[in-house]
Amino acid sequence: MTRIIVLNVGGTSTKVALYDGKEIKAQANLPMPQQLAIELGDLWNQYSHRRQTLLNWLDKQLFSSCDCSAIVSRGAPVKPMGSGVYRINQAMIADATSRKYGNHPCSVGCKIAFDLGKEWGVPAYTVDTPSVDEMWAYARYTGRPEMERKSYFQALNQKAVGRRLASDLGKPYESLRAVITHIGSGLSIAAHCEGSVIDVNNGLDGDGPMAPERAGTVPAGALLALACSGKYEYQEIYRMINGQGGLYAHLGTKNCVEIEKRIEKGDEKAREVYCAMAYQIGKEIGGCACVLEGKIDALAFTGGLANSHYLMAEIARWVHWIAPLYYYPGEDELRALHEGGALALEGKVPVHEYE
Repeated sequence: MTRIIVLNVGGTSTKVALYDGKEIKAQANLPMPQQLAIELGDLWNQYSHRRQTLLNWLDKQLFSSCDCSAIVSRGAPVKPMGSGVYRINQAMIADATSRKYGNHPCSVGCKIAFDLGKEWGVPAYTVDTPSVDEMWAYARYTGRPEMERKSYFQALNQKAVGRRLASDLGKPYESLRAVITHIGSGLSIAAHCEGSVIDVNNGLDGDGPMAPERAGTVPAGALLALACSGKYEYQEIYRMINGQGGLYAHLGTKNCVEIEKRIEKGDEKAREVYCAMAYQIGKEIGGCACVLEGKIDALAFTGGLANSHYLMAEIARWVHWIAPLYYYPGEDELRALHEGGALALEGKVPVHEYE
C-alpha cells in the first residue's frame, strides 16, 4: 500500500495529511505563530521551524520514513509551466530560493519535501503549481513593456474547484465559463474559459484586491516614493506588500475571525476595512466578467474565508447580479495533491521534469 505525505505550506499554517492508499490516516493544520513569523523576518528563516514542526507531528503518528512512498507539496513560484505533476528537483528549488519568480511560503514546503525525499530515498512531487500559465496575450500587457503581468495564483485549488463546479453544472470543465474566487491568506480571482485560466490577478506581487496579509494593487507613485525615501530596504517594502499588507497593515491582525468579532462589538474601523476588501473583490470579479464577455455559467467562491457568511454576504452585495453563486468553502488542495502523487506513482500520468 502506498503511503504519501501531502504538504500545503501557507502564510499562517502548514496543512499536512498522511495517506494510506486512498484513505487519510491523519491530518493536521500546524500553525505558524504570527509573532514568530515577524521575529524571523525573512520567509526562508522559517524553514527549520516548519520542518521540525512537521517531523514532530509525524513522530506523534508513529510514522516511519521506511514506510513513505512519496512526498507531495504544493508548488513554489517558479518559471511559467504547464499543468500536471512535476518532480521537485534541484533546478526547481534553485529557482524557488532565488525569489526570481516570487516569494511564497509554499517555496519552503517544496524545499522541505525535496530535502526529506532525498534523505528518505523517495520521490518528491508537486501538482498544478502556482506558476501554471494559461493567460491569453491581452492579459499580459501593462503600460510598460518591462513590466508584463504574470500568471501566479492558487492554481491547484482553482483547477480542482473548476472541475467540481463544472460537474455540479453537468458539463465538462473544458466548456465551463466561470469566475472563481479563492480567498485565504492570499487571494486570486480567475476567469476560467473552456478549460483555461485566461486572466487572473497575481496577488503575490501586489495585483488585485487586498487580502488578509497582502496589499493588492497600490498607487504606483506612492510605492515609488516609499521605495526611494531611503527609509526602507527592499525586503522591508516587499513585506509591506506581501506578508504584512492588507488587513494586517490596517488592523494589526490577519485573523478574520478576530476581525469579525471586533465588528460585532462595534469596531467601525474594522468594519470599514473588512468591507473595503469585499468591495475590491467585487470589482475584480466584475473585471473578470468583462473578460468573459458576460457569458458566464457561475461565480464560485472557495478558500478558508468562503466559510465566512459575513464576508460572502458583503461580496454578494456587489456581484449577485452577474451569475448564480456557488460556494465551496475550504480547499480541495490536499486531496488534489494526493491524487496527483498517487497517479504518478501508479504510472497513470506523466511526471514532468522542471528545466
